[in-house]
Amino acid sequence: MTKWDPLHERYFYYLGSLSFDKAKELLDKDGHRMNDDFLPHFHMLIQLERSYHNFGFVVGPKGNLSNIRKDKSLCQCYSDLHMSLIEEQANNKSNIPSQTSVDEAKELSYIQKLTAGLITFLSVRTSLMKLYEQISTAVKRSEHNVRLENYLDETLTISQLDMSSLNIPVLQSLRRLLKHEIDCLLLLIQSYVFICEYQYMDGISTLHHMHCVLKEWNDNIENQQNTNHRFTLSSTSPLSFFKTTTKPALYTFYFKFHELLVAKFTLYFTDILLEYGGPEAKTPISKTNSEISARIAHFYRRSNVEWITLILNTKKEPSSSNQLKTDNTTTSENDNSYQIIFGYPSKLNATDDIAQQILKKVAINVETLVSGEKMFYHGDANQLKTYFLQNIDPRITLAFVFASHRQERDTTITTFLNELLGILRGIRQLIYFKNAAK
Repeated sequence: MTKWDPLHERYFYYLGSLSFDKAKELLDKDGHRMNDDFLPHFHMLIQLERSYHNFGFVVGPKGNLSNIRKDKSLCQCYSDLHMSLIEEQANNKSNIPSQTSVDEAKELSYIQKLTAGLITFLSVRTSLMKLYEQISTAVKRSEHNVRLENYLDETLTISQLDMSSLNIPVLQSLRRLLKHEIDCLLLLIQSYVFICEYQYMDGISTLHHMHCVLKEWNDNIENQQNTNHRFTLSSTSPLSFFKTTTKPALYTFYFKFHELLVAKFTLYFTDILLEYGGPEAKTPISKTNSEISARIAHFYRRSNVEWITLILNTKKEPSSSNQLKTDNTTTSENDNSYQIIFGYPSKLNATDDIAQQILKKVAINVETLVSGEKMFYHGDANQLKTYFLQNIDPRITLAFVFASHRQERDTTITTFLNELLGILRGIRQLIYFKNAAK
């Protein structure tokens, strides 16, 4: 142990628990007792991490840098710090004296290990930020149909990065912080993909794993009652559901998206959950997707819609990464190409004439529907039924059936269709990558 270990350990503990004010207070009070070469980097790291965990990397063209550098993005600031440490690492290696005492040798070794660990931390953090910036760009380009499976391969690559240099005792808190975030990101995308592809066992296991990681991450984040330096949102903001006085925005994003995926999972797999859980499962299922259920019930009463259904394309090839194996338990050669997996006010029998008509229209228009961009409308004044179809995910189609003629641009119908699609696609969560609060 060196003379700096206790102070450094406290500093990185505060940083790892996102207690930025406490980390700053420590530097202001005891910074003179730390290594002079690291002190300015420690101050800068507090500012960068505070901004990062409040989505500073997606606010405006340069990021939220008003307290750091107005001429550079947050990612560039991290890169600058990263390069500074690499240069110092090279200088330290070239300036090692030929003769040193035991204590001096111990301190030199400690500094080298600490520098290497911080370089790794900044490298991984920059990789994460570049991935988030890609998602942000996709949301800004088309916020209504962002496909998270497109980022699975890169997330897997980040999860496999070598972080062994962070294994020194003083950096354990930072390593744990990175691991929680990377695990949550990977599990979120995996859960999202499994649910979209209607993989029950893989979906439920990854959701549970993500729940465990979120709980552990939450336990390692110190509640912060002081709301200074935290984002603020008006009560009318579409992002107001992110508002919290105790948790930073990035953690809140993962927490909220996990809630959505649980709700989506219980909607898609209602039949299987009831089969396993029996009638007693209805109450917990309704609690997990209460907002979705309430909106569907309200629309049913308001619009006189006859049926609201979800249809699964059982034959579509999985769209996820080659590195992500799925169980494929929902498909077989004996299955019909399309099946109804959810219905309101009740689930249609596949042999019913109306069910056959819905499935036929989905099959005929599969190429139009698969992108999720376009709605299919079928109805005229001479027909008794009107159909509205649009894909939520590549394999899942949402269908509304009316027992009378309805206009294609009926705002009551199209508004609810877009709202329900938005909820199930996670638009309300993903839009934070477009409009994070300053």
